[in-house]
Amino acid sequence: MAIRFKKRSGHSGLLYRLSLPIFLLIVTFIALFATAASYILIRVQNDHTLKMAEQSTKFVYRNMEYQLNTMNNVAAFLMSNQSIENLLMSTYQMPFEAVSDFYTLEANLQNLSLLSLLNDFGSGNVVQQSYVVSVALEPGSGLYAMATEHFSPITGIYKNNDLQNQKWFQSLNRGERQIVWWSQKSDADSAMIYSARKKTSLKDGRSVGMVIVGADTGSIRGIFDNARLDEGFHLLLDESDRVIYSERYNFLDDASELQYVRALADAKGSIITKIDGENHRVMFETLDNGWKLLAVVPESHFSRYTFAISAFGAATAAAALLIAGFWLRRIVVRVTVPITKLVTAIQRPEVVEFKEALPYLNTGIYEVDELNQKFASMLVTIHSLIEKSFTEEIERRQLQLELLHAQINPHFLYNTLDLINCRAIMTGDRETSQIVRSLANVFRYGLNRGQTWISLEEEMKQVEAYLHIQKMMMNDLHVDIQIPGDLLSATIVHLILQPLAENAIIHGFADRKSGCRIAISARLEREGLVLRVEDNGRGCDADKMNRMLRQPPVLDTNESNEAGSGYGTLNVHRRIQLHDGEGYGLRYVEVGEGTGTSVEVVMPYRPERPAARKDAAHV
Repeated sequence: MAIRFKKRSGHSGLLYRLSLPIFLLIVTFIALFATAASYILIRVQNDHTLKMAEQSTKFVYRNMEYQLNTMNNVAAFLMSNQSIENLLMSTYQMPFEAVSDFYTLEANLQNLSLLSLLNDFGSGNVVQQSYVVSVALEPGSGLYAMATEHFSPITGIYKNNDLQNQKWFQSLNRGERQIVWWSQKSDADSAMIYSARKKTSLKDGRSVGMVIVGADTGSIRGIFDNARLDEGFHLLLDESDRVIYSERYNFLDDASELQYVRALADAKGSIITKIDGENHRVMFETLDNGWKLLAVVPESHFSRYTFAISAFGAATAAAALLIAGFWLRRIVVRVTVPITKLVTAIQRPEVVEFKEALPYLNTGIYEVDELNQKFASMLVTIHSLIEKSFTEEIERRQLQLELLHAQINPHFLYNTLDLINCRAIMTGDRETSQIVRSLANVFRYGLNRGQTWISLEEEMKQVEAYLHIQKMMMNDLHVDIQIPGDLLSATIVHLILQPLAENAIIHGFADRKSGCRIAISARLEREGLVLRVEDNGRGCDADKMNRMLRQPPVLDTNESNEAGSGYGTLNVHRRIQLHDGEGYGLRYVEVGEGTGTSVEVVMPYRPERPAARKDAAHV
């Protein structure tokens, strides 16, 4: 007892000396894990905040494009509508004759101006706005005389005299652009955005006037309200860098002097710049009409959770270290190290392969020592169970095969065939007697008393009896058998050749009645005994058949019933592999197309002759 106590004390001291590096390992692991987790959480949170800002910008961008496209569609409708074209291009001898067409055109413009911008995105303070749809006519239009003298930015029909000094008007007249956009305040002091296109005749291309479509900026305010940034502001600028809309700047303020606006060189992207002494991220995109959409967000907004996540990670790491330090002595030192030694021992290949017994470990801990002994005993038991299971599996397969071949009652079958043979002889029907006797031989050698092995000589008797019956059924069937005499004593798995010959007759000669030939031969090669069955039938795809033979076995599929006798090509192939190994079985040999089928049986050569059969006599 004293000796065991000293050993235990010695082991305890060694484990105590190991506790320091183990504790340092745990500290390192927890520190790395806490740091990595905090870093990942910070990155995920920051990326999520940035993604939300980018999605807000994309939301505003898509809906702004929709609003501008809607205005373009209204102008396009006016320019391409045939009815409006007819109203604008009609000619009148007297001005009063145009009154009816003038009011018809004005009614059409009023109807178009009532189309909603469809910009209600769920914001409670969004008011749906209507368009301002106007036509500024040139003298070439028949309605010019009826048009209002002075242009006003409301829906109506005007003369273009007041607009000729406008830059956008001159740009359209010179053909520099097909559509222009600008912003201004209306007479009611409303912030408006406008687009204008030059209207030309669809027939002769002469200029008729200008189509002007306007909308209140309140129609786009709802878009920004529904994509409001938690921190920062939006900025929508026209081509002259004047403010169209912003939560920070007023309508038509000049933003061209702002440093971050001057820094926008590309059509879209993101830059970081200082605004009011703080770094800001400016995300921008350019609309199809040349206006710029900016989202300005302070960089501190993207990292606002960094400190909280870092503090939480540090607190979690500290708590984990305290718990690990408390349990280290009780778990890691007293249990883990001895068990690790045991695991190391059982992982040795010699132990796993049962070539060497499990080493005995005297750890000084009763539970671990007992575990070592019980595990060694368990390995021995498992080894015995594996050997027993392997032996039982082989016996089970053997019994299944024997049961398969013994399912038919041979006594009843032979007695019945004998009765038919006697009746045929008594009536003088010699041909029927020969058929019955051949059939009896087919069953006698095929059943083989439920035995697996048979000599090649008796196997040939069985297939000859079968072919004798077939020759009496077919008028022109020739059989050529070339078996060397010294190979007749070889032992093979029984019922091999008859299914192959049957397959040749049923499938190879299915569409022919004359000139049928079957050849059976045997030879010795380095790989073993090779039996060949070939015919001059319609042939088959040798590669396809070989691929089918290589497929894994599938239970209860009935795919082996090609020949109609219960044993098919696959059945023969798998029985050979079951008894002789995966390297043996059937193989199809490539022959000329349409010249027949050639299949070979490859088996080990066993020259010994099996025990003499007791039922060798014929019926």
